[in-house]
Amino acid sequence: MPRTGRSLPTIAVPLGLASSVVAASLLLNRSVFEGLPHTEDEVAYLFQAATIARGHLVASAPPVPDAFAIPFVIVRDGLWFGKYPPGYPLVLALGILVGYPALVNALAAGASILLVFTLASRIYGFATGALAATLLAVSPFFLLQSASFMAHPVCLLSTLVVTLSFAVTLHRPTLSYALAGALALAMLVLARPLSALGVAAPFVVWSLWRLWRYSAWRPVGLLYASGGMLGCAALLAYNLLTTGDPLVFGYELWWPFDKVGFGTGISPDGTHTVAEGLLNTRYNLRLLEQVLYGWPGRLDLLPALLAVTAAVGRLLLWPLLRDVRRPELPTDLAWDLALAAQATTLVAVHIAYWTAGQMYGPRYYFEALGAVAVLTARGSLAAAAALRWLWDVATARAAPPQAVPTTAVLVLLALCFWGLFVTALPWWQSFRGWYGIRADPARQVAARAPANSVVLLPISSWTEYAPYFVRNSPFLDSSVLFAHDLGPRNGELLAAFPERTVVRYVGGVFVPLRLVDPESTPRSAGSLGEAGVG
Repeated sequence: MPRTGRSLPTIAVPLGLASSVVAASLLLNRSVFEGLPHTEDEVAYLFQAATIARGHLVASAPPVPDAFAIPFVIVRDGLWFGKYPPGYPLVLALGILVGYPALVNALAAGASILLVFTLASRIYGFATGALAATLLAVSPFFLLQSASFMAHPVCLLSTLVVTLSFAVTLHRPTLSYALAGALALAMLVLARPLSALGVAAPFVVWSLWRLWRYSAWRPVGLLYASGGMLGCAALLAYNLLTTGDPLVFGYELWWPFDKVGFGTGISPDGTHTVAEGLLNTRYNLRLLEQVLYGWPGRLDLLPALLAVTAAVGRLLLWPLLRDVRRPELPTDLAWDLALAAQATTLVAVHIAYWTAGQMYGPRYYFEALGAVAVLTARGSLAAAAALRWLWDVATARAAPPQAVPTTAVLVLLALCFWGLFVTALPWWQSFRGWYGIRADPARQVAARAPANSVVLLPISSWTEYAPYFVRNSPFLDSSVLFAHDLGPRNGELLAAFPERTVVRYVGGVFVPLRLVDPESTPRSAGSLGEAGVG
């Protein structure tokens, strides 16, 4: 198995790419998203993370729930919580604690570059590792998702930790090397269980085969299984806390039809079918062809498909060409098939989900980007080698030593330039002010609002409320609280917050409903506004 050395290029290339990705992610978060969540999902994630940052899994329900209502944040039996599993919010809470939640996904993206480089270099060699990391680093889809507050960048990082841990323990089956992978698998299950099933399935099969063949693998395989079971147990316990039933997810409290599977009672239409799932898959793959690298002519998936085709061909010929003294598949072929299977099973499991889920790209496939980038590098390098061979055959003489590598580098640079400047820039800018969400209005109102106040906002949609909602502490102890103007029911808010000034914000003016002059202003603990959102 090829190994990376510790020469300057092997260190400088991945570190330079990772640093660039972190910087680009933070820049896009500020320039495109203005540091704000633009989807219901992100709002709920940030709410959950702010709750966890205060040392709680759930918050107490607000005294007037309708005044603080926003999609995907649920009130049930005196509890207030987001509808999502807690894995990603646990990590995002670290960003809340340091006052910069966008840093979490940016660092996860940078770490993913390092892991892709390490994984590919370990299996295939330095050239494949450097190319795979470069391709991922310039992916418009990868960079935009990493600039958001969605769960996928952290889940991609978890996926890569599991995959690299598995690669290491194949040759050194020790518990210490497997522990990181087991914990990452637990986190992945606790964050996105359906994605965890998709990316882990091929390695579960591989591990079961090794359990049967190699006794030394059994403790390692059992540790990986324990990680998966730990994640499942924690997820069931969280469901019991939030929904009252370990088998019922928060998704179903918000939308009873929001389930995985086929048949009646699933999807807004009342029935989800395999045909509809395949149609969603078609839409997502088409979008992936456009934004994975942003290359012209929908070439994005072609090199990876070439690598998979070559691997399948080698597999079919392997019984004829194998060395009987070495009955196992060659390492590079085994990993070509495993990475292809990982991407395929992730796509396949989402056929059972009723929505295409497109948000900043075909996000349900994001956890496969590491595998796809490695396969793209494999296919690209194989194509370059094939072109060199064709040149040699056609001209009956060897090509100049640097001709093919130089040409390949120039082609790659041209494609990357096209992807970033022709495809990515306008696509990224299309998300600026998405859903009409802008930072300035809420920032200006927050700067002028009286301290120790409740500001009532006469708004009609969640998109208007979102920039204000994320400034509230989940425990409603922010210096300024923003709530819906309930009109005739505003008296309920006056009664619920007797120690606060209550004002309506109408036409750019604060209209007082009650003025209070407290001795001290409550400290704004855990509010997302103070944590760097908006």
